[in-house]
Amino acid sequence: MALSHASAEPQFPGIAQSWWPMLLLFCSAIVYSIDKGIVGVLAEPIRHEFAIGDTQMGLLLGLAYSLLSGILGLGLGHLVDRSRRFKLLGACILLWSAATIGCGFARGFGDFFVMRMLVGLGEAALAPAAVSLIADMFAPGQRGKALSSYLIGASIGSGLSSVIPGWLASHDLGMLAGSSWRSAFMICGALGIPLAVLLAFNSEPQRRGLAGTAVDLSGIPAKLARLWSMRRLVAPLFGGFCLFYVALIGITAWTAVFIGRRYGLALPQFGPGLGLMLLVSGMGGYLLSGFIVDLPFARRPGGRLRFLALLPLLALPSAFAQFAPSSGLALVAIAAIGTAMPAVNVAMNATIQDIVPNDLRGFSHAMLGLLSAFTAGAGGPYLVAKVGESAGIGMAFVIVGVPVLLAASVCFVLAARTLELAASE
Repeated sequence: MALSHASAEPQFPGIAQSWWPMLLLFCSAIVYSIDKGIVGVLAEPIRHEFAIGDTQMGLLLGLAYSLLSGILGLGLGHLVDRSRRFKLLGACILLWSAATIGCGFARGFGDFFVMRMLVGLGEAALAPAAVSLIADMFAPGQRGKALSSYLIGASIGSGLSSVIPGWLASHDLGMLAGSSWRSAFMICGALGIPLAVLLAFNSEPQRRGLAGTAVDLSGIPAKLARLWSMRRLVAPLFGGFCLFYVALIGITAWTAVFIGRRYGLALPQFGPGLGLMLLVSGMGGYLLSGFIVDLPFARRPGGRLRFLALLPLLALPSAFAQFAPSSGLALVAIAAIGTAMPAVNVAMNATIQDIVPNDLRGFSHAMLGLLSAFTAGAGGPYLVAKVGESAGIGMAFVIVGVPVLLAASVCFVLAARTLELAASE
């Protein structure tokens, strides 16, 4: 199994040169999470207006978003490795912002499905490009904190995706498009347009980690072959991530519906609390994990993966939210997976940066995005909906969430052992 090895590199740019592009990436993560998460928060009014059931709503929450990103995501990852990443990001943000606005004009299930496919396609470029850019702007010992700083934006966006729809519903701003949920999509979609312009004109950092690469990775077949040669590590590593995200997306996509049905509350009654929970758990998780993954123990071979193996276990309380006696305690239980998720993202991204060369980073993250799009993005919400048809959404959290979280932990342990063995050899 071949791992990348750092060669002599020029000095990394300082914070004076990196703060502006990091701010743009931070804002991109905010807009990304808002436009991704708003459908789950508004699932009930969308479902009622389109006269569809939970299973069809599950397709809008999962498969619609994941379909195009899964099919074309590898191509985007390849472009990240070979093109100007900020210009690519600007174009992709413009695409998903326009598609989010288009959701507000959807006449039914089919129109909405197509718009969500375009949102997913545009957003598929963000993680590969951002991780690749951060690896070129920060030295290995600083990347955990840099990644967590960028990903805190995702937590802020997740919180806002719950607060904005609740605020719109309570203030009756439906005159923009006939209903409050449509107004929310239009307002949120418009946020990304000026950001796309700023990104497109930002300077590209120098790529690092290219010298000393033993294999030509300029083509997609060569990149696939390189990942295949690392399959003993990559398979359990990517498998653990996908399994964790089956539980994460399955639970969080249906959280608003679950709270509303289980405790008989309308969105304006619990939306601010849900947004606060997402914000606090996400920011707390990112701030803490950013420091942890840069500690000496975590930077040893397998250290970050041992840390990763603990996180699905810490997320288990979220699967038992059904048994909470109040909505507040249910949100506290669900916050467990919201806190574990940032740490999984930071540790996973830092690990991939370490084990693959620069010209494979974007493609590796796109491959991870492809696998998680179909297993977690499409499968998580759909599984919860199918199980929930007979058992209820709350019990579906238990039936789906518990086994996949335990399996994710086992996969990360296997990946850690593989990496430790490779290092010893």
